[in-house]
Amino acid sequence: MIFDLHNDFPTVLCPNEYGDFISSCESNVITAAIWTSAMAVEHAAVTVENTVRTLKDLKTKRPLPIAIEDIGFLFNGDNYRMFDFSALFYCSLTWNTNNGFAGGALDDGRLTKDGVAVVKRMNGNCAVDVAHLNKKSFYDVLDAAETLICSHTGFNAHPRSLDGDQINALIARKAVIGLSAVVAFTGARSMKDWVHVIDDFVQTYENGIDCLAIGTDFYGTVDLPHDLQSYDAEDGIRHGLSDLGYASADIDKILFDNANNFYKTEK
Repeated sequence: MIFDLHNDFPTVLCPNEYGDFISSCESNVITAAIWTSAMAVEHAAVTVENTVRTLKDLKTKRPLPIAIEDIGFLFNGDNYRMFDFSALFYCSLTWNTNNGFAGGALDDGRLTKDGVAVVKRMNGNCAVDVAHLNKKSFYDVLDAAETLICSHTGFNAHPRSLDGDQINALIARKAVIGLSAVVAFTGARSMKDWVHVIDDFVQTYENGIDCLAIGTDFYGTVDLPHDLQSYDAEDGIRHGLSDLGYASADIDKILFDNANNFYKTEK
C-alpha cells in the first residue's frame, strides 16, 4: 500500500474519469494535485473550485487528499484573503517561476508581503508545500509557516531538488518529504536506482526514516524510470528495500505510514 503525496491526475484526466482512476488504485491513498500552471490563468480560479468540488464528491473507500500546485492564480486583489484553504491537504505558493507570492525554483524571487499574508491564511488550515520554491523563498517560508511539507522532490543538484541543509531543516520541523520518481530530480533511471536513493537518504539523515515518503509526480511528467511508472511497482520497491536489509515496518513507514500519519495529524 502506498500513500502518494503528489499525483497530477486531475490536470490530465477528464472529471468523469476521476472515479475510475481512483477505483483502479483503491488500495492506495492518492493525493489529487491540481496543477494550476497548466491552466489558463483567467479560468484557473473557477477551474480549481469546480475540480475541488468534483473530487470531494467522489465516494472513495480511503481518504482522498486534495492539493493545489501553485496558488499564484489567487494573486488578484483580495482573492487569497477569501479563499477557503481548509478543504485542502497542502498548497504550494508557486511553480518554477516567480509570482506575487514567492520565488520559484528556476527564479530568484523572495517571499513577498502578500506571500507572508497568504501563508498566515494557510496556517491552521492546510500545510504549506515548499516544493518548487527557490532557496531564498524556502527559508522565508520556514519562518512563516506552521506546518510544512515537501510533496515531490529529489536530492541531487537539480534546482527542484533539496540540498542537505534544507532536508535537515525540514526534518527538524517534522515535515514529511515526498521522493519524486522524476529522473531529473533523482538521477534514478530504474526502480533499483530509485530504491538506492531512498537508502542513501535514510543512511545520511538522522531521523530520515521518520519523514521520508513518496510523492511520485505521476501524470505530471514523462521523465520516469521505465519500471517505475505506476503503483504496480510497489512489490518491486518492497523487495528492493528488503534486499537492502529494511524491516517490513520501516518499509511501511516510507511507503505509507509517514505520509498517512502526517495527513491525519495535519487534517
